[in-house]
Amino acid sequence: MKKPHRGTSIIEIVVAAALISMAVIAALSLANHSQKQNSYARGLAEATKYTTQAADWIRTQRNTLGWATIASVPANDTTYCLNALPAEFTEIVAGSCDTSDYIPDTTFQRTITLNQNAGTIIVTIVVAWQENIPRQATIEMELTEW
Repeated sequence: MKKPHRGTSIIEIVVAAALISMAVIAALSLANHSQKQNSYARGLAEATKYTTQAADWIRTQRNTLGWATIASVPANDTTYCLNALPAEFTEIVAGSCDTSDYIPDTTFQRTITLNQNAGTIIVTIVVAWQENIPRQATIEMELTEW
């Protein structure tokens, strides 16, 4: 008669440790990926808020100041750093944002580009921010004379 095995062998312990290690590594990897996605989603939500804010501002300027004021911009690809929304469209100055220009109390930069095209103005609003890599949210819209 054979003696019954008592305890566990070293091979069983190594296999069990390997399986447990793989499960822990998978769980940590999933948690890390989830955290990155949450961070991106928060940034995208805030950037979308700032793009929408600028879109509302430019439409309000067209409605308040009139089409002629908005249409007086240079013909194509005029870019403005729009980190702070001025009271009037006529107060903005053409030019890209500097590396230190941010929407106040944030890490976001907002630019607006205007292109005239056959009686319409194509408005492209870009809000950019930096995580591990550069990120951005963009809205493109057409302004027309009412």
